[in-house]
Amino acid sequence: MKKAYGLLKQTGVVLSLVVFVLVAAAPIAWLLLSSVLQQQALISTPPDLSLSSFTLENYTAVFGSAAQLGRGIFNSLVISIATTALAILLGAPAAYALARLDIRHADTILLMVLAAQMFPAIVIAIPLFITASKLGLIDTKINLILIYLSFNLPVVIWVLRGFFTGLPTGLERAARMDGATIYQTFRLVILPISLPPLFAAAIFAFIEAWNEFFFALIMTRQAAQTVPLVISAFAGQYQTVFGQMMAAAAISVAPIIILTIILRNSILRGFADGMLKG
Repeated sequence: MKKAYGLLKQTGVVLSLVVFVLVAAAPIAWLLLSSVLQQQALISTPPDLSLSSFTLENYTAVFGSAAQLGRGIFNSLVISIATTALAILLGAPAAYALARLDIRHADTILLMVLAAQMFPAIVIAIPLFITASKLGLIDTKINLILIYLSFNLPVVIWVLRGFFTGLPTGLERAARMDGATIYQTFRLVILPISLPPLFAAAIFAFIEAWNEFFFALIMTRQAAQTVPLVISAFAGQYQTVFGQMMAAAAISVAPIIILTIILRNSILRGFADGMLKG
């Protein structure tokens, strides 16, 4: 009886995982499939999946407008890398200070950091636009970097603080006995063992900046347009070119997927350490 129950339980777990993988992979599979289907096949009901409907013309057309897509990818890379670097450079010391140092009202500061995430984007969009306009930052990369940093930094602080809180205090005591300052302890002792959560937080910040659409739509015109805006341009006033839109989307998500696959172990370990130790 117990053996049958164990087998049934294992089967349920496997089936649940299979369903989860199918649900998670379905949008990506449909994205790739749509990118190689003709426009008429996509708008048919149901979609025409016959062999004659498959084509590479969507990718040919997208690469034909390579200047626009290339500019979008370049802008997204610059903005995402800069946002990620600043979020880690500022977030890691802040998280360590809030987790390990004797700072007055640390809990209040953390709540204020978290509260910054609670405002809907539409609420702060108009004040940010007015401020950026007066400073001459509309349609500039630095404007998007600062905006993206404002909502990525709190997440980085919370993830890293959870990891730093769970570290044994003996590491810092040993460093102090050797004459290390707080800065030296953080740089030479804490950071080397914090690479997994740092990778996880960096990947999260990069993906958030890469995929962001709302503020990019409001704050840019042409020069600083990012990949999501370039993809949205395939939706015209009278017709949406679905195949080319999906092909451009497939090209744009490829770097994220490749980066996530390469660093998947560090990402999983980093989020597990950051969440569970906190």
